[in-house]
Amino acid sequence: MYPKVSTFVISFLFDVSVVQYQNINMTTKRAITYIRASLNEDRQQNSHDVQRAVISAFATRHHYDIEREFSEYRTGTDDSRPEFNKALEYARSNNCYLLIYRLDRCARTLTAFSLISDLLPIMRFTDLGDTEPNLMIIGCLLSVAAQESINTSVRLKATIKHLREQDPTRSWGNPNFYLEQGDKALAVRQSNASTFNARIKKIVADLELAGYNSLDSQVSRLTELGIKTRRGKDFNYHSLYRVLERTN
Repeated sequence: MYPKVSTFVISFLFDVSVVQYQNINMTTKRAITYIRASLNEDRQQNSHDVQRAVISAFATRHHYDIEREFSEYRTGTDDSRPEFNKALEYARSNNCYLLIYRLDRCARTLTAFSLISDLLPIMRFTDLGDTEPNLMIIGCLLSVAAQESINTSVRLKATIKHLREQDPTRSWGNPNFYLEQGDKALAVRQSNASTFNARIKKIVADLELAGYNSLDSQVSRLTELGIKTRRGKDFNYHSLYRVLERTN
């Protein structure tokens, strides 16, 4: 028959296996964090702290060792955010996880997908759990975030229009603002446009590798992917041509 094994040996082997299992699951993983709020610290005093606390609890629960934080007050519709791009580059260069509170803290544009697509295996969003984000879910959530940003802009414009109708003499900000800050504002707009155009050119280059070699086919594919112009409209032949010409 079978040899007899003492209960002591069985108990010992069981304890060893439990310890080994715990050691495997308790291994810490290197990670950085990205935290963002749209408004300045005075107007959103608690936003960064709340995100930091949630991410910290997530990291503790899932055994991540946070080694650096990247944070800023910038709109999620700006893909050229300094700290955002630094966080992406750091995670990419150091092969560590990137922890973010929610996807809308990461970005509110569909064009941001081209920036983060290669990093999805090492990105974690606290509301999606400790797992690699699903491509379909990311696409849907980015679409929702982008639409929320558009809706906010529409509400703001409607509010301003209503206030102007109620009081046509209402003063809006510093009347000398454009005289004092016009050059700086123009430089920012030109920089944003240049960054956007370069990103669209990269996407078009990828489309060409995939066999979309005519402008018409590229326009159709951009529309299918939900990628818009800087004004939030669908690309057409002429708008895509202008972007590509300005980038060359």
